[in-house]
Amino acid sequence: MSLASIQNEIEKLEPGERAALIDVLWESLDEERIKEIEAKWAVESEDRIDAFERGELSVVDGPSAIEELRSSLTK
Repeated sequence: MSLASIQNEIEKLEPGERAALIDVLWESLDEERIKEIEAKWAVESEDRIDAFERGELSVVDGPSAIEELRSSLTK
């Protein structure tokens, strides 16, 4: 089965099924590499929370962030 035919089949899936497929593919990768990536994200998340709590990181609410992103993409 070719990548193109797999992509074609993926397009037929419901959003929830696509999300489940992402999980299956992610888990099929090298377990050590996954643990390494997840550990780095955990450290990054904690660093961002700490920076926010120290007042060093500004925040933007979700709808504003999405609007800002959309407007930047249309320029």
